[in-house]
Amino acid sequence: MSWHIPDAMMLAADRLTQFLYRATGGLLGEKQLSYSVLLLHTIGRKTGKKRTHALLYFRDGENLVICASNNGSTQSPAWYLNLQANPRVHIQHGRIRREVTAETVGPEERERLWPKLLTVRPQFADYQQYTSREFPIIMLKPLPAVNGSVSGQGGIPGMSS
Repeated sequence: MSWHIPDAMMLAADRLTQFLYRATGGLLGEKQLSYSVLLLHTIGRKTGKKRTHALLYFRDGENLVICASNNGSTQSPAWYLNLQANPRVHIQHGRIRREVTAETVGPEERERLWPKLLTVRPQFADYQQYTSREFPIIMLKPLPAVNGSVSGQGGIPGMSS
């Protein structure tokens, strides 16, 4: 029998992670149990307001990978819809802050990445039982900085804590 984390608990964990990240400049918050957690900063597609979410991720080369499971909901999470409207976003993983482009992977890439996601968080398979919606897998690709290097260590323009 699979189990489902209550939405209120997920929201509380999200807010606590954001607090830890902000209070420690990223020293705390990224590593939680065996998980790596990043902060995703988006702009609301309807409101234009800044939004931040704590999400599990794993590395795939220089890219980071996240999944829009929405805790097994039949609807995609709002942050994913915001990414579709504006795929150029800011993230923070640990003390590193960078601008990235978010791309939903295609079927072949999904086939390669889904088993890796299940290794990181086996509960994604349980979540998938709650809905017929296929969870989007998103690749976060670093944008080059002005000088040609990958953007990275500085603050996030327009994203104050």
